[in-house]
Amino acid sequence: MSEAVAKLTNALKDQPKNPLRNHQVEEYTHEQARLKEIIQAPAYVSGDRGTATKRYAEVTKLVESQVAKPLQGARKDEVAQLAAEVLEQTIRPALLPREEMRRNPAGSVGKFIRVENSRPVQHAIQQWKRAQLALEPENPDPDLANVERFRPEMIHATGGAATFMPGAQIPGNFAMTPAAKANWPLGEPKVDTPLKQAQKRERTPAQIDALARAQAAAKAKRAAQATEG
Repeated sequence: MSEAVAKLTNALKDQPKNPLRNHQVEEYTHEQARLKEIIQAPAYVSGDRGTATKRYAEVTKLVESQVAKPLQGARKDEVAQLAAEVLEQTIRPALLPREEMRRNPAGSVGKFIRVENSRPVQHAIQQWKRAQLALEPENPDPDLANVERFRPEMIHATGGAATFMPGAQIPGNFAMTPAAKANWPLGEPKVDTPLKQAQKRERTPAQIDALARAQAAAKAKRAAQATEG
């Protein structure tokens, strides 16, 4: 465990281990209000007050124990700084590019297990998530504590070209960068390319009709010859 991760873990020692997300807090809050209405309803209103009272206590305990506690002042600044260090020093370098995750080239599974899915990195990711929810407990962004938004993309490093991987399970498509296309020195190929061959094989409706008539005439001629014979 790196020093920054250890410091961040210690700074969050009074925070829930797996804090509720903003939308979950809203759902439980609405559930509390619904149950409270049942409990406080007049006697003539039907409803299972015993079950509602029990459930209300459970939900209240869950909210009190699992909602992130807002940070203030110098401690908030410390957690924000440590979380940024953990993200840049530990999490980002461990994340495999999106293209490798999607195309699965040789060695990517082992690398994922050894690095990104290792216990130290997963612990760092969990502490970073706890920090985000403690720093902004009322932020409704569903991706606030999602590290996927920081996963690198190889296509950015290639200047917009496709990341062709011939040995991958899903190799993708080969392509040239925009700069290579603009400076291609050989011009349009003069030989029969696969595209030109395909275009030659394509026939117009008139050509298809003429071919059908020719085939019908040949068939009739063979039938007449067989009859004469």
